[in-house]
Amino acid sequence: MLIGEIAKRTGLSKDGVRHYEELGLISSIPRSAGSKIYRDYDPSVLETIELIRGAQRFLGLPLKEIGPLLKSIADTPPTKQQTVVFLEQRLIVVREKIANLREVEDHLSEKIARYKAEGAAS
Repeated sequence: MLIGEIAKRTGLSKDGVRHYEELGLISSIPRSAGSKIYRDYDPSVLETIELIRGAQRFLGLPLKEIGPLLKSIADTPPTKQQTVVFLEQRLIVVREKIANLREVEDHLSEKIARYKAEGAAS
């Protein structure tokens, strides 16, 4: 599959596909067509991109952490217990982020309330 087809089917831009490849998350094979060189992607790249996006969205993982995780899973698929431990660790990270965001929310709410009170008093 050419990059345009990968981009169309995944919703990524061509630059996004190239970025994933630069990070080593996906790979392609160079293919000559006359004087041009095209990158040919295996259809399995579609599934890999879906996994990457799921890891970003649902596990909150940055791209730099996804590469080693994909490689690790490909080399040695985790046991159910290892998966549970990993997900529990991610849950801790997510809960910490939520707690931090709640602090920000509280701070902003207090500022807004203070400014509104000061504005009403003026």
